Amino acid sequence: MTSSSPVPDGFAPLPDAGAFVDHVGPVFVREADGVVGVRVEDRHLNAAGTAMGGFLATLVDVSIGRAVRANADGEAAVATVSLTTDYLKPGPAGAWLEARCEVERLGGSLAFVDCSLRADDDEIVRARAVFAVRTED
Repeated sequence: MTSSSPVPDGFAPLPDAGAFVDHVGPVFVREADGVVGVRVEDRHLNAAGTAMGGFLATLVDVSIGRAVRANADGEAAVATVSLTTDYLKPGPAGAWLEARCEVERLGGSLAFVDCSLRADDDEIVRARAVFAVRTED
């Protein structure tokens, strides 16, 4: 598996993702709906030959933070308070992963979000998070 596998149409590199995300990426975003995607490469695999749980949790965390910022008023600084990650199935080598997040509630200082991570349209991770939100208008 190499990083030369095609990226689906509509996805572009995630801008200003930060050094850690750059290290595990490349990570992509489809701006039309905010879906975040990445291709599982050999370097993302665990000893069983599937995507490492920490890698999957990182993708979920990045996706949720991005969704919260997109739904907040003004410029928002966000931080993970709680992240519950349920691993449903393994993420196979070479799979295209997509994270779809729904901000259920965005209050004064907290956001509550659900996220589904799919590998080639098969749900492999379901996550729920609480994020701290600080906005500057």
